Amino acid sequence: MLDVTSCIYKRMNPWRFSRQAYSFLSNQFHVPKTISKSVSQYRLIEDVEDLDSYHPRGYYPLQIGDELNNSRYRVIDKLGYGGYSTIWLARDLQMARYVALKVITADASCFTQEASVMPSVGNVPSGLGRGVIPPLIDKFWVTGPNDKHTCIFTPPARMSLFDAKEASTLGLFQPKVAQSIIAQLIHGVAFLHSEQIVHGGNILLQFPEAIDRFSTSELCEKFGKPEPEAVIRLDRKPLMDGVLEQVFIPGLFGPPEARFSDEPLSFPSDIWTLACAIWEIAGQRPLFEAFFPTADRVTADQVEVLGI
Repeated sequence: MLDVTSCIYKRMNPWRFSRQAYSFLSNQFHVPKTISKSVSQYRLIEDVEDLDSYHPRGYYPLQIGDELNNSRYRVIDKLGYGGYSTIWLARDLQMARYVALKVITADASCFTQEASVMPSVGNVPSGLGRGVIPPLIDKFWVTGPNDKHTCIFTPPARMSLFDAKEASTLGLFQPKVAQSIIAQLIHGVAFLHSEQIVHGGNILLQFPEAIDRFSTSELCEKFGKPEPEAVIRLDRKPLMDGVLEQVFIPGLFGPPEARFSDEPLSFPSDIWTLACAIWEIAGQRPLFEAFFPTADRVTADQVEVLGI
């Protein structure tokens, strides 16, 4: 069963953690491009969020082992990050289950529509494609040294379609499996469009409920423990309040307008992404592929395949 994890945008109002099993990519909120960026004041750590964004109105300095909402949720591992959030695997101690936790930056918490749109999707009568949209489990605000942040909880996803395909013997889905995945994907995107919502997010495989039977220690034993990296200022000065002492590394090929336009992503951009996903599911390799991709290399690859 698919889990279409959406970066939700209302048209009318313009978890990859892959330590062998889990994946929940952060959804990217579409923001205007910047021409230049100041030099970081921290030692470079690859595959983590922008450390310079741990400042007032920025990221919430969450750590593994932290507990939220009167100790109901305990953070177990990191699933991913994005330009306006970090995503974590947490244990719901009250319900004895695992959940994906997205903590949105303080500035984005004021205007993101994700927390408000997800409940409305959940209230829609059952329809074709609704079953692949993850439900909202919980949401609340948390206050920290960098201001107030929205927290969103959904069921955790297992892995990306890419990881699942790479794990197969030949790097291919069986034809009937590919057809089933494509059908569910089309139904899911069609359902979101029928609710005037642009997807613009990720396609993940759902976990079986049996995962909840693993204790935290059993989970770490089976899939590995979180790997921390110390945060160090280049000038060796002490870290400021609100900056993490260590970060965790989670175990682009979007449509051209994602790079060249400052407008919110639209329904046509979803069709572009859907077509690319169908190609990759049915075939052996992605339609657009580059090793260590940059925005320029991805664009060049798109021009090479499609022309100008």
